[in-house]
Order: sequence, then C-alpha cells, then structure tokens
Amino acid sequence: MKGNDGNKREFLTEIIESGKDDEILYQLYKETARTIMLVRDRLEREKPLESKLETIVEGEIIE
Repeated sequence: MKGNDGNKREFLTEIIESGKDDEILYQLYKETARTIMLVRDRLEREKPLESKLETIVEGEIIE
C-alpha cells in the first residue's frame, strides 16, 4: 500500500507471516512485561510529586 508521500507503508505483516509465531509471541510477551514494569516504576517515583501538587492545589482552593 502506498502512502500520501508515495512511499510504501509498513504494517509489519512480513514479520507475522514469517512462520515464527512462537518466537514472535514470546518477544511480545517479554516487551509487554518490560513496559508494565517501567510504567509501575514511573508511577511509584511520581507519587511524592503528585502528593505535593495535590497539597498546593488544595491550599489554593482554600485561600
């Protein structure tokens, strides 16, 4: 399929059609777990900042 700029668009179908379903699924599983861990880590690091912001906002509303 050609895009607006004339270049061929990629949908990664060649990878899926490669016949390596088990390997592909395993890699997707590993990356999903890694992404979840990174998001959890970021949320934990941002908790103190979020708490401070809530305190600031509450202070502005009261005043």
